[in-house]
Amino acid sequence: MPKKGITPQKALEIKRRIQTTDRELRHLNEIQWVYSKRMLKFGMAAWIFGLSTFFSAVIVMDAQLLVPTYSIWLPLLILALAAPVAITAALIRKFALKIRYLERIRRDLLAEYEKAILKRVEHMVVGKG
Repeated sequence: MPKKGITPQKALEIKRRIQTTDRELRHLNEIQWVYSKRMLKFGMAAWIFGLSTFFSAVIVMDAQLLVPTYSIWLPLLILALAAPVAITAALIRKFALKIRYLERIRRDLLAEYEKAILKRVEHMVVGKG
């Protein structure tokens, strides 16, 4: 029964898939940083806008309302500042999951590529010997 040899096309196909995965990983890393920077900038801008709206409304209504409720509105403003960061972190998580998935695929492809190359070399050595 003849041994089934590893064709160079299979090794080339695996190599092409590894290159595609590497390209996708680089692309996702770039997108992740750009996306997170934009989200944080937007979150900070929204917080500043909300803060200015809050103080404008208090000043227009009556500034005396601010003093007795100091213990309530200060923690709310701090929480409102943390909200954009938390939302950005949650949305960035999807990129991190995709990156981990692609890294696992890349590791598996590299292992498969090494096996294919080793089988090819083994076949060449056994064929000559």
